[in-house]
Amino acid sequence: MKKHVWLVAVLAVMLSMTAFTGAEAKGSNIVLGYTTGDGASYHSLTSYHMQKIKTWAVISNYNEAIQNFDGNLASRVMTNKTARKHFADQLVKLAKKQSFTGINIDFEAVKPGDRAKYSSLIQYVANTLKKHKIKTMVSVPAKSADHRQDDWSWPFDYAKIGKYADYVQVMTYDEHGVWSSPGSVASTNWIKGTLKYAVKTIKANKVIMGIPSYGNDWDLTDQHNSKMLQWNELQALKKKVKAKPVYNKKSGSMTFSYKDGRKHKHVVWYEDEKTIQAKSRLAKQYKIAGVSVYALGHESASFWKAIQKGLK
Repeated sequence: MKKHVWLVAVLAVMLSMTAFTGAEAKGSNIVLGYTTGDGASYHSLTSYHMQKIKTWAVISNYNEAIQNFDGNLASRVMTNKTARKHFADQLVKLAKKQSFTGINIDFEAVKPGDRAKYSSLIQYVANTLKKHKIKTMVSVPAKSADHRQDDWSWPFDYAKIGKYADYVQVMTYDEHGVWSSPGSVASTNWIKGTLKYAVKTIKANKVIMGIPSYGNDWDLTDQHNSKMLQWNELQALKKKVKAKPVYNKKSGSMTFSYKDGRKHKHVVWYEDEKTIQAKSRLAKQYKIAGVSVYALGHESASFWKAIQKGLK
């Protein structure tokens, strides 16, 4: 769904599993699941989460024309007062029309020079939404320190964003991806480093950590064949290649290797039920609001049981 300011809205749902008292209760009770707009996401929603869900619109600066997040687009909304007001007003209309609990702003690839402007935008939007009893959530990249040299994470001022937003969804996934060397999507120590920094700068009861429902398959012979694999695709691949997964103690993740039909060697990193449970438990350890899952649609009942056990 396209917005008038050329921003994309998708859907996030706050899920209250049967073991929880409610998505807004104290403790690590929030489970936020991101949908992708396809049939699989809807199937997941109807199969596992039809009890007590609260929906949020996710507003992104993803630009279909360039197939990537657009820093220039985000910058225009921040710097033009008319565009900023129109943006906030449209969010109010959207939330009221669809009865959304809140708005989740997911701007990525924000320009380093727009750091202060982005914080100001969040303040303006949050204040506007609050007048209409609409909540604000902001997604931010994971980081364990505030380094100006890190162009990807520097634009996100955790302290200021955390001051204005009701929730801050910290994207503790994509530590490694098909663009990088092989490794865990979300290693334990990497998540811990991010959460330690997050709760120092943001009230812990506002922080939501990320849990990936996917892994990555690197073709070491031809990088162009490397790809992300959804939870169910990983299960199918393990059976197909008769994989012998190994638990990597350093990362707290699973990995295996195999050769394809062209004799290309592959390395796969992913999470299974045990590692998902262990990493979900970090939400309790750091006393944060809960966890978020990217994305709904290809996981299984065992995945959600692992989340549930981790948050008990």
